[in-house]
Amino acid sequence: MRRILALLVVASAVLAGCDKNTDLMSEAQRGDVAAMQKLISAGAKVDERNRYGWTALMHAARSGQLEAVRALLDAGASVELRDESGATPLIRAASKGHAAIVTLLLQRGSAPNTVDANGWTALMWAVNREHLDVVKALISGGADVNIRADGRTAMQVAKMQGSNEILQLLQNAGGKF
Repeated sequence: MRRILALLVVASAVLAGCDKNTDLMSEAQRGDVAAMQKLISAGAKVDERNRYGWTALMHAARSGQLEAVRALLDAGASVELRDESGATPLIRAASKGHAAIVTLLLQRGSAPNTVDANGWTALMWAVNREHLDVVKALISGGADVNIRADGRTAMQVAKMQGSNEILQLLQNAGGKF
């Protein structure tokens, strides 16, 4: 078991090196706020990007690290930077089902209707992955339920997924097919 854990740690370090993740990104992904604050105090750039355009905030948002997200926002991290696929921290959090982070990002100025390179919004990702609480947070935060991507609205995605509760929620918010 120890050997497997050691191999996983080494593999993780190698992959992080390939991605050109900074120490701040690694700590944000782990949610170690104290370590993040030390790095920021020592001059780490909160909006530095890795090989794929990811920032520490994107890593924290995707990983569900609410306090790390809060600390990065407090340190001035941008909510609107996009990675190479056009995703923002909001889209990353929504696609993984992190409703509290979605709410925080919206409160801190994240645009709810930003589209990624595929034309999908955070709402469409949340609907596609059947994250009901995220769908509720996005609708409350001003997400447009009728934006189309690939000719489909969020309601059509919900219907395709068989998500009746989400479908009803979208319909109540003015969603159309």
